Parts: sequence; C-alpha cells; structure tokens
Amino acid sequence: MANILDYIDWRGDLSFEVSPFCTIDALILAQLSYVPFEGIIEERFGRPVPLTVAAMRFDPEKVPEKLRIISFKEDCELIEKLKGTVRFGNIMLDGYISETSGGQGKQFAALTCILPDGRRFVSFRGTDDTIVGWKEDFNFSYLNETPSQKRAVSYLNDNLSDSEYRLILGGHSKGGNLSVYSAMKCNDGIRSRIDRIFDLDGPGFRDETASSEEYRRIIGRIESIIPESSLVGQLLTANVHHSIVRSSASGIGQHSIYSWQLKGTRLEQAQELSTTGSIINKTMSSWLSSMDDESRRMLVKAIFDVLEAPEAETFSELSRSRFHSYGAVLGALRRLAPEQQKVLIAAFKRLAKSGRNALFSELSENTSMLIEEHRSRGQTEG
Repeated sequence: MANILDYIDWRGDLSFEVSPFCTIDALILAQLSYVPFEGIIEERFGRPVPLTVAAMRFDPEKVPEKLRIISFKEDCELIEKLKGTVRFGNIMLDGYISETSGGQGKQFAALTCILPDGRRFVSFRGTDDTIVGWKEDFNFSYLNETPSQKRAVSYLNDNLSDSEYRLILGGHSKGGNLSVYSAMKCNDGIRSRIDRIFDLDGPGFRDETASSEEYRRIIGRIESIIPESSLVGQLLTANVHHSIVRSSASGIGQHSIYSWQLKGTRLEQAQELSTTGSIINKTMSSWLSSMDDESRRMLVKAIFDVLEAPEAETFSELSRSRFHSYGAVLGALRRLAPEQQKVLIAAFKRLAKSGRNALFSELSENTSMLIEEHRSRGQTEG
C-alpha cells in the first residue's frame, strides 16, 4: 500500500509546472512543520532557506529527546526524500517558529513554505508529545479561543499582511483547526488572498464558532480529510463535508498522515466511516453534548492535574518512568477536589454508557471504577 513517501518517489522528478500542486502535496507540506527546524530556519521572515539546504543542515542525532514526537522516524525519512527532488527541493522555507508554554497552556509551531510560483503555504503543526499540547486540545471544548489559536492569527497578521501573494493554509490534527481558525480571524486583506484551507483530521469548534458568519464565509475553501476511524477529526462541530481516506493502520494509528493510502496521485477514498468510526462519532458527540462548559473545564483540569502530577513534560517521559508515574497519578487522583472527582466519574460513566459497544467502553468503565475506588478510600481514610 502506498503513502506520501511513495508519492515523493513517484512524482519527485516532476516540477509544479508539469504537474500542478495537489492535495497530496498539501499533506506533505502540512507534515513538514513537525520537523524540528530549530537553529536552521529563522523565526524572522525575510531570510528563507531552500528546503534542500535545510535538509542538509538537519541532523536527527542532534535533536533533543523531548522534541522527538511519535512520527520522528518517518519525518526524518520525509525530509531526506524531499531534499533530492525537483518538485520540492527548491521550495523556500521561512518563518519557522515553535513555542511551548506550560504557564500559558500553549503549544504552537508554524512554518511558511514558498512555492516556485510565489504562493505561500502556511503549515501549522499539530499536537506534539507534550502534555501541555494535549491539554490545549482538550481546552477547545470550553474556551472560545485558545493561546495557539490566537498565536496562529498573529502569525498571519504579523508576517503576511504586506505580501500580495496568494496563500494556502494547512495543518494536521490541531494544525488543521489552527488553519481554519486563523483564516476566520485574520485581517480582511489576508483572508481575501487565501485560496484553500487543508484541515487534515483536525478537531472542530464549539457550536457558536461553527455556526458563525466568520466561519460561513470561508467554509467553501476548506478541504477536510479524515480517516475511516477518525477520532480527533470528529471532536466538536465542523459543519463541513469530510473526505474519508483509507488507512493502513487501525484505531488511533489512523490519525497519522503516513498511514493514509494513495492511488497514484490521489487519496484512496472510502464511501463512509468504518463501524468503529461511526461508534466513536456517536459516542463523543453524546458525551460532549451532555456537559456544560463548566463541567468540561472541570473535567479537563481534573484529567491534567493527574497527568501532570509526575512532573513529566511529555508523554514519552511519563511512559519511561512508569513506576514513579503510577504512584504520582494515584496520589493526584486522591487529591482532586470532591466536585472534580464527581465530574470525572460522571464523564467516564457517560462515555462508557454512550459507547457500550465501542472499543473504549471497557476502558472507560474500569477507569471510572478506579477513580471512584480511590475517592471512596480517601473519604474513609479522611
């Protein structure tokens, strides 16, 4: 089965003049923003670096462990393949920025790719391995604007207002949400130059945002793609048609662009969501719609108070120190305020009930029982 890496082998010798920019190219440039280009591409605009040069300067061995996200191995192969191609090698890379702030609850990264015809593809990175990054994703459910959404808007307004070039926005996972949101909220002069917006399995928006006039005026430019068993891309509301792509993976593994299947130069389309995808859709919709904003806020705080208890910055660190992490997590569960414990228990019970036949139903029930057990134990000891 073929993926974007195979596409580079097939089409890398063809310029954009011979074979025009297409959706597969957008997938590749969206994934490119996951590559940690620190020290290679400047944050300040106006000093772009050819992709080939950036790839030659990129040394995977020098990348700190905390920056090596789950797709790091494939991303290294991606950049290595791209550098020797006619199609991608001369793309100029500009304005790379990567910011993570636990205090602000922000994980943001972006990169601007200058195509040979002058068009700018603004690539917004999705969620990385950091706990704060995933926490911000959960915050979409109750905040009108997250720090990364605000930063995505300023990235466009601060750096692309003076340009007359046409724009394409794109991103995978949270990056897809940022692409759509920044197009909604950016200056009118920038918005008028945006031709397409690629939302690649990105979470949606609160109902108020998805039904707003700002959203309606760009909806015709959005190309939304989700895999058959999409989880992330079915969170919250999108109000847009999704193209469904076949994946070589199962479960949450389908979220990876590298698992998305191609037929020649096109995505291999599925007619509808898989059974698992449909169950996930109904489960998540029922779960979130049954909670008000305050309950969602309390749920997110409770979950991440627990996850942040071991003082790990990334999920990789959390996994590597399982023994220490387990004790810290159990301690954090018992320290939750009674109202937080109540919301957390109720949320997992709803998830289990709504998805009785879903893949995660048993996990949800067991988690609910574990939390309630520690809550009861704490009350008894207190």
